[in-house]
Amino acid sequence: MSAPANSWSGILAPDEDILWQGQPHTAINWRGLINPLTLMGVFFTGFSLFWIGMAYAMTANTDAPFPFNVFPLFGLPFLAAGLWMLGGRLLLDAWLRGRTWYTLTNQTAFIARNAFGRKTLESWPIADMDRIVWEDGDPGSVIFHMKGGAGVQHGNNGTPIRFLGFHQIDDSQQVYSLMRRARRELRENDA
Repeated sequence: MSAPANSWSGILAPDEDILWQGQPHTAINWRGLINPLTLMGVFFTGFSLFWIGMAYAMTANTDAPFPFNVFPLFGLPFLAAGLWMLGGRLLLDAWLRGRTWYTLTNQTAFIARNAFGRKTLESWPIADMDRIVWEDGDPGSVIFHMKGGAGVQHGNNGTPIRFLGFHQIDDSQQVYSLMRRARRELRENDA
């Protein structure tokens, strides 16, 4: 399949052809609740609600001066953090997937995103992929590990939290096969 001239003009190499295009599912991934962050979110949310309630009860029936009558509001940042850990991160992930598009060519994996008023297009050369991993599921994912560890998002302690790839897509096994074949052909051409 050839690339449409209007949308990919100047992006694809002359000998580059689109093999597959798709978009991730936008359903909330409830399996993400099975995470230590969820438990921390319960504690943060509970504590902040307790704080706000107690601070309000202490200042509601008094003629407290300005700084003290807003004392209950100091719990709002903790409430926001708790709600984020409890499930807000899952909502943001689903929202971002709704604004993400994937394209696989015979040379490159592209990830496009249109979110927060910014359009981005990332390209990952298939020839530079050390490993390609298929995650079975409905929907499945195709994860690619780049040479030198590029494309992996790490947490504060250095452990990987999200790998680069085409997440939650239909026909993930077919995309995995297409990507492996393209990588094999590129390596044979370079040899």
